Amino acid sequence: MFIFLRFLRLAKQLHHATHKKCEPGYAAKAILVKLLCFPLLVVSLNVAAQDDGQVRIRGEILSVDGDIIVVKTLANDVVKVNLGEQSAVFSLSKTTFADVDFGTYVGAVSVRLDEYSPIVRDSMSWLHLGYELRIMDEDLRGIALGHTKWDKTSETVMSHGWVDDLEIRVLSIKYGPTEEEETDVDIPRDATVARMSIGNRSQLTSHANVFVGAQPSDGGYYNANYIMVGLDGLVPAL
Repeated sequence: MFIFLRFLRLAKQLHHATHKKCEPGYAAKAILVKLLCFPLLVVSLNVAAQDDGQVRIRGEILSVDGDIIVVKTLANDVVKVNLGEQSAVFSLSKTTFADVDFGTYVGAVSVRLDEYSPIVRDSMSWLHLGYELRIMDEDLRGIALGHTKWDKTSETVMSHGWVDDLEIRVLSIKYGPTEEEETDVDIPRDATVARMSIGNRSQLTSHANVFVGAQPSDGGYYNANYIMVGLDGLVPAL
């Protein structure tokens, strides 16, 4: 049985090796990685504080005045976010699971289930249920590479990597050379699937839904490290 499983694994690796994108060598610029790779600590579902003082803000833009955007959070609080020169803007647009292929760079928020993954490998891996899936543009390949805790719920995780295997709607998100450095995520048909691209400030308009990573500042303001904006009514499901 072990030899058979090993044969299957080697066959898959040989198949994947023919896909250039399976290699994680197309890393995004270091500044983008720094903006998203922050240590995480669960605090709340609306404004979550981090060990380094960063918070995450989820909500809808009420108004934009120059570099200041006013956001109504999911808890109906109103906060003011300052956009500086180093604030990165990303757009999220609607797409479908059909855009996923071997080697595609993706990100997903998920929670571990008490069952094994259907993807065959030498060692058994836990299956995760996905809340959302982001398919990255090629110029974002390598951003936030890895697996860490997330604050969607008390048990959710965030995984970024390339698709190393695919079984119907279960995909293996791989972020390192060993078998332990991958997360198998089942993406439900009703989960949000979005295309993540480098955005621009013209997309930050009233009524747009946003997800902001920011640092608290004086006067009750927040300085944005990055902001993700949903286009055409899309609500970031992070």
